Amino acid sequence: MKLQDALYEQKFEIMFLRAKGDEFQTFFERLMGLAYKADFMACRPWGNIGDRKNDGFLKSDRRLFQVYAPNEMDAAKAISKIKEDFDGAKEHWGRYFDKWVFVHNARDGMPPHVHELLLNFEVLNSGITLEPWGFEELRQIFRKISLDDKIAWLGYVPDEETMVQLGFKEIQVVLSSLECKAEPSSSSVKAVPPGKIEANDLSESVSTFIKSGMKKSPLVSEFLETWHDETFGERLAISFRNKYNDLRRTMHPNEIFHELQTWVGGKQLGTPEHQMAVLTVLAYYFERCDIFEEPRYPIQ
Repeated sequence: MKLQDALYEQKFEIMFLRAKGDEFQTFFERLMGLAYKADFMACRPWGNIGDRKNDGFLKSDRRLFQVYAPNEMDAAKAISKIKEDFDGAKEHWGRYFDKWVFVHNARDGMPPHVHELLLNFEVLNSGITLEPWGFEELRQIFRKISLDDKIAWLGYVPDEETMVQLGFKEIQVVLSSLECKAEPSSSSVKAVPPGKIEANDLSESVSTFIKSGMKKSPLVSEFLETWHDETFGERLAISFRNKYNDLRRTMHPNEIFHELQTWVGGKQLGTPEHQMAVLTVLAYYFERCDIFEEPRYPIQ
């Protein structure tokens, strides 16, 4: 995967994970509008008639969407919601659609009894296909969006040219900004074992970040070797471990990596050069210290 594509997919994944309720519906509408342009018709609630169980319609595909994105996914509530929304959609829009899609924000998919419910609905409603759409289906839609539209929506990110041109100056800015976060030195930095990316279930996007950053990691070594405090690199390693341990209790590994990016580079990501320098520093400490988990068994 190209670095630029990986960074945009990471932004998309974080938006998916964090958007709930109306925010998720707005996210879905923006995604579909950019991917399908005028072919996608968004439908917003209107007065006391609401949206009549229509959260969007793809004209060319005769596909009607209903979005469900609670803060916590509950199977019983999801089943009740599906029944209510499908019955309402048939009543108000039945002559317009052949495919009905239940769009949800459950990162790991819907439970089997929800799938069974949808299959039973198909049996009872000849001519209508019912589908659950989650992260993977929406990611495939995201990949249809043009680069220009991704830039307009999500901003500029580094590409391979940015990586090639990355120099000592950008690395120095990032590492200097971390000096105040460095912990007292108390232990040595570990070397990364083989298979660490796979052991942590990191996505293809994050794997691309780490491998791209590793190409420039000698710049980090060069900075640390010439810094006035020879313990700085080790103290930063301890800070990274502490930050990672705080995050790992509640977050998916991909989201942890994103949080570490913010911790290193700030909430305002800055220029593509600055973003690339942040990835390089993270890759260096992924290699050198024990952020993320080590493989349980040696990789042969």
